Amino acid sequence: MRSLRVESRSIDRGGEDAFFVSSYNGGVLAIADGVSGWSEQNVDPALFSKELMANASYFVGDEEVNDDPQILLGKAHAATSSKGSATVIVSMLENNGTLKIANVGDCGLRVLRKGKILFSTSPQEHYFDCPYQLSSEVVGQTYLDAMVSTLELIEGDTIVMGSDGLFDNVFDHEIISTILRFSDVAEAAKALASLASDHSRESNFDSPYSLEARSRGYDVPWWKKILGTKLTGGKLDDITVIVGQVVRS
Repeated sequence: MRSLRVESRSIDRGGEDAFFVSSYNGGVLAIADGVSGWSEQNVDPALFSKELMANASYFVGDEEVNDDPQILLGKAHAATSSKGSATVIVSMLENNGTLKIANVGDCGLRVLRKGKILFSTSPQEHYFDCPYQLSSEVVGQTYLDAMVSTLELIEGDTIVMGSDGLFDNVFDHEIISTILRFSDVAEAAKALASLASDHSRESNFDSPYSLEARSRGYDVPWWKKILGTKLTGGKLDDITVIVGQVVRS
């Protein structure tokens, strides 16, 4: 039997991220990132993500869910009454080592094995900086739009899950080097969250976010380009990191 040894760290800017960790079966990890734009309509963006995660936690062992993270998202979303929207990712590890993932938007997950990235989720977005999201509104995505993945894990594999505040500010090679530095998942999660927070405030750091922005045509004005300037910097955001390691149970 396989299960997860897990630790999480969250650094709040606006407090819009929510998450839960469950020991159900081999382990369940989930993160929801509330969409900050709702604050312009005087709606607290944190309410939707927190209720969504509370509902997901409640339904995790539900018979209808049957260890399917996509169905879990559907039931949690249907039960959420708060106004707002959120990107969300859920992963469920079975005791036989099968990891099932359902992802809507740009929260992400990496699986590391022996110092290399074995698996990465891909962000879903309508256009740059506008990810898929579960919403209280009729217009929006549902659990059926989730990107679903299944893979087999072995003892020693490491799962790194995060809101976009992690992956917009930390490169995969930095995630690998950080995980390799720490044998303790708590220390690894803390170090990754701190690194993402530091990068998010570095105006000259050529972050994953700024690289992606430039590749999509977003950059400084032409006259700054002539002077050799380019768009750089991290992205200030809420940052949630969960690190889990597969162990025999």
